[in-house]
Amino acid sequence: MIAAISLMRRQEPVSLARFRRHWLDIHGPLVCAFAGLHRYMQCHVIESPAMNDLARSMRIDGFPILFFENDEDRAKAQGSPEMAECNVDSRLFVGAVSRVVTDVETVEPPPEERGRISLLLLFPAGSDPAAIDATIGHAAQLPRLVGLTRYHVRQQGRAPASTVDHLAVEVAAAAQARFDSIVDLEGALADWDDPGVARFVVEEHWLV
Repeated sequence: MIAAISLMRRQEPVSLARFRRHWLDIHGPLVCAFAGLHRYMQCHVIESPAMNDLARSMRIDGFPILFFENDEDRAKAQGSPEMAECNVDSRLFVGAVSRVVTDVETVEPPPEERGRISLLLLFPAGSDPAAIDATIGHAAQLPRLVGLTRYHVRQQGRAPASTVDHLAVEVAAAAQARFDSIVDLEGALADWDDPGVARFVVEEHWLV
């Protein structure tokens, strides 16, 4: 499985509420029309004590994650009229964006019909691979965890054919730890202090 993850920052004049509604109600259905798309999840960043200073400094408002079965399916979306339409719409609410292409590893499979809250970890470029492994190993032991996905970065750069500004935030790896509720997530993170990884709390919206 391949996941194309975007790091997305809203335009300065656009309120957070307007950004979320446009992304979910207008932009989301455009993405759902992509050929070859297996799953599509929007991760809306929400404020929480579990979010750390490194994450806040990146000023990321959301993470669209598009899942494809293989490279051939991902290529179907590249350069398509549907993606061109999305790129035009992005100019209405997105201020900057970067695309990360990853291979997906399911560390702990989530049960069906669980909560929609997760901890999204971004490891900055240059992070020590052993430290990444240790941090993800620690995440796997968090209390009340209901699922853990690791994203192995293949490449990162500008979003394909996008005219939106490039978001200059580079990452070495990413992971997503799922919980049933914000209470469970914040409780699990209460004693975890690791300044070397950006911790985002996100609300998941599965559109496909």
